[in-house]
Amino acid sequence: MLFSFVIPTYNRSEKVRRAINSILIQKNWSDCSEIIVVDDGSTDDTESSLQNYLKHDQIKLIKHDENAGVAQAKNTGILHAKNQYSVLLDSDDLLKDGALAHLKNLVLNKNYDLFFCGSMTLNEGNLLYNPNFYGPKSYLDLLKTSVGEYLPVIRTSILKNNLLRNLRGYESITWLNLSKNGAKLFFDHEAIRLYDEEGDDRLSNRFNGLKNAVKMRDGYQLYLDEFASDLKKHNYLEYLKVRIKLFSYQVIAFFLPQNEEL
Repeated sequence: MLFSFVIPTYNRSEKVRRAINSILIQKNWSDCSEIIVVDDGSTDDTESSLQNYLKHDQIKLIKHDENAGVAQAKNTGILHAKNQYSVLLDSDDLLKDGALAHLKNLVLNKNYDLFFCGSMTLNEGNLLYNPNFYGPKSYLDLLKTSVGEYLPVIRTSILKNNLLRNLRGYESITWLNLSKNGAKLFFDHEAIRLYDEEGDDRLSNRFNGLKNAVKMRDGYQLYLDEFASDLKKHNYLEYLKVRIKLFSYQVIAFFLPQNEEL
């Protein structure tokens, strides 16, 4: 089959059910899909609230004994995925009506390793990407452009050999590395993911406040470790911006109390 929907969740029993339901209402979803929910050590009623879904053979729940972070939860789902493409759907996101049919048509008619489908806000319907950034894209295209919010759909065999780094909010590092090493990327112009701006895993929330300076520092440092030379050559302005941001978070992290780094 085509798709393995990987949904990591932590203490979001109501929202993860909403995400699952947005897949179940897609026409003939079970003909081409499985759903893998990874409960990342939730302490609420997530496990019990999902029991009715598990009666379906194509819906699986994997539970971490302890919270390991969203990247590790996604990696667990990826390693258990059986289908050709893994679709990384956050537990506070939804698929738009008709999204699965569009996605199926996309992957069957275009031979790419990574597809990125557009996102729009759940409540206002605002686009969170540039629909003109469309078609096959290269590593240099990604270095030169701020691409916005997308639903990533990646060939599972490639992801299993290139699992996500254990840094929240820096999946783009994985996509850049894959494209740099020859993976074929395609950016779609349709919005099929509904993005919940109020989700507590959003950048505006998870990186809000001084206590997240360490995460930001580590993310920017890894980004520069991997791509600094190419950024300096092809997008020097962005390189300078990242250097400034890294320095700012290094200073903040240096003065944080030790317990704030945990």
